Amino acid sequence: MTNRWSRFVLLLVAVALTAAACGDDASDTTTTAAAAPEASSTTAGGGGELETTTMTAGALPLVDFAPLFYAEVMGYFEAEGLDVTVEVVQSGPVAAQLLLAGDIDASFINWLSFSAAVSNDAPLVVVANGTHLADGQGGVFVTADSPLTSLEDLDGKSVATNSIGNVGDITIEALIADEGLDVEIDYVEVAFPEIIPAIESGSVDAGFLTEPFTTFAQVSGLRSIADPYTGSAKNLPIAGYMATAQFAAENPNTTAAFRRAIEAATADLLADEDALRAFIPVYSAVPEEAAQALILPLYQTTLTVEDLQRPADLMFDLRYLDEPLDMSPFVING
Repeated sequence: MTNRWSRFVLLLVAVALTAAACGDDASDTTTTAAAAPEASSTTAGGGGELETTTMTAGALPLVDFAPLFYAEVMGYFEAEGLDVTVEVVQSGPVAAQLLLAGDIDASFINWLSFSAAVSNDAPLVVVANGTHLADGQGGVFVTADSPLTSLEDLDGKSVATNSIGNVGDITIEALIADEGLDVEIDYVEVAFPEIIPAIESGSVDAGFLTEPFTTFAQVSGLRSIADPYTGSAKNLPIAGYMATAQFAAENPNTTAAFRRAIEAATADLLADEDALRAFIPVYSAVPEEAAQALILPLYQTTLTVEDLQRPADLMFDLRYLDEPLDMSPFVING
């Protein structure tokens, strides 16, 4: 790894660990990427008095959730009459716990984790869409001199992933099924910032990575032997925003305003990729040079039941869910 990229990775690790330990948020950052929308009163932009104007939303400072941070910093929530504070949380499960405890009002989530949660009667609903997977955004990486060259070679091998029963192993298992392989992998939970060192040290045979770590792996000299974001998982709806069913039912206008703000911020970022890439380092630990090289997810400006049904069906097909799951009851205004 070059010294420049070594510093990039060290910076990413340091900030990630600081955020996890301290729960720092990104609300004090500023940018001049675009002009903020005009602020409104406590009447939501789409009509209807807001039941509450103050919200706290949990998120990880990942590329997928750029629109949430952008909406906070650039005044999109304010234009809807909302005062939203984005709070950095440690993980999806932690976010769900904070939601259910009433400590935050909305949160990021990936749809695989959401499907697993609601299948176990968690009282959660979807309030806004986020992203679909993009080809090349993720990968299964090995060292340059590794004898492993394909998914088939992973039989009996250890593969690091940040969380078992989540995006990494589920998309890998989907690709294995797509290719009709008889492969059993020993998945090992390793935090994303530690996966590249684990691969390089030989602690694991391979590792699943997604952006920005995919880019860091490539410049570190690692090579990808499979793209799990293809096949059945190609363009899979993967992430968005959730609230408790109680909050959404008691605050329908506020929930709708929150969604409109995110969708408006997403639309503006989609219309100006330069602004999007310039904003990523504002709220995250991704350096400017890396932000220019990242493979971006497929951002979404609408929410449909079909978006949520695909990941739920995939989980059932792969036996991560015991029964088929109808996602329509969990989508607000979908």
